[in-house]
Amino acid sequence: MYSSAVFENYFDEFSQPEILRVPIEGVVLQMKCMHIDTVTNFPFPTPPDRQSLRQAEKMLTYLGALETPLNTTVAGGTVTDIGRTMALFPLSPRFSKMLIGSRRHGCLPYAIAIVSAMSAGDPLLREEALGVEGSSESEEETAHIDEEKARAKEASTLRRRAYFQSQQVLRPK
Repeated sequence: MYSSAVFENYFDEFSQPEILRVPIEGVVLQMKCMHIDTVTNFPFPTPPDRQSLRQAEKMLTYLGALETPLNTTVAGGTVTDIGRTMALFPLSPRFSKMLIGSRRHGCLPYAIAIVSAMSAGDPLLREEALGVEGSSESEEETAHIDEEKARAKEASTLRRRAYFQSQQVLRPK
């Protein structure tokens, strides 16, 4: 709960639209697959920067999702077959290109593991992210340990276990 003064002075009236927060390459590829050729002229309710749209088209051209138009050096041609396949994945075009390439080279299971790890976010947990909830319980459970360092390590392990169980990462015993 916040006071009205804090709410009015420190919070934005509206949150930033998602199209301005996320990488735009996937949106551009989807639009190109829907035969919207000039994405920079599309009437977005909140338009992204034209330069970022051009950079997205250029990156998609480098990935092989778009063909370079023959009459100009500007990126942003028609969608290739690889681009259509990339658009089917609910992933960033970079990750979908990794999966397509790994299938060709016979290492798809490894690429799936890498892509899933990369798209999940930060895999490392910091101690402050675990919180100090349940510290009285961990003190009771570690009271039989004599050394202070060993007791602290065991308490940390118990906090991690409780955190993972709360996130349903560990299977119940």
